[in-house]
Amino acid sequence: YLFYRLVGLKQIEKTEAAYTSLCGHLSKWRRSGDVAWDSFVDSTRWHIGHVTFDCLKDALESNVKTYRRNLWTKQSAYVEIWGEKDAISGILYREAETFGVSVFTSRGFASLSSLYSAANTFKQAVVNGKQVFIYYFGDHDPSGLAIDRATVASLRDDFGVEVNFTRAAVTPAQIRQYSLPTRPVKIGDTRAGGWRGGCVEVDTMPPAVLKRIVRECITRHIDQYQWKQAQLIEEAERETLRDFAANFKGTGV
Repeated sequence: YLFYRLVGLKQIEKTEAAYTSLCGHLSKWRRSGDVAWDSFVDSTRWHIGHVTFDCLKDALESNVKTYRRNLWTKQSAYVEIWGEKDAISGILYREAETFGVSVFTSRGFASLSSLYSAANTFKQAVVNGKQVFIYYFGDHDPSGLAIDRATVASLRDDFGVEVNFTRAAVTPAQIRQYSLPTRPVKIGDTRAGGWRGGCVEVDTMPPAVLKRIVRECITRHIDQYQWKQAQLIEEAERETLRDFAANFKGTGV
């Protein structure tokens, strides 16, 4: 992501040589302590396993910290944020999770298995009387735009669910507004026939702008009165958990 941000800021060229040089410098800076190790996250590293606790009291205290009520229960919408790339998933998530909204990274064209899982979630939301809204953040290029159409068509034709699918970024208006750097269409892109203009990577958009767009996409669907009422209930429930955990004696083991 850093590479594309620097390209977007016109600090380095979008070339393989510039990318390789940046990686080399980053390795040296991290080993020297000039850049913190936790400044970057490898989203490909994950574990399968159960969360365990030393005792029941530890589990109760963990629940106090992590408990979140579903604030969308009495809202009329079900909202998800989708992104094309891992590189921006953390930025999208940090804003979306404050509202209890899920983020899905498609990594290009989403697999049928992932769309099947999403469709089941959306169908349940419809049963609960909600409209489904997906806001998508992806590259502005022939294949990137094809992802929008393919996703909507598959959800409808393969899984029988209609959704409101909106491209939140990158759009032609954003390219002009933020002077985003363009690149030629990729050689070998079979969808490039008739394409006019340059292509833009979603990674080149400023993080603050991406977060603001996420926030605007979500908050437009929130009934503020119902939201605040749900927050009051959430805090009261968390306080109940906190009191129970504080007064829990346990087995003494």
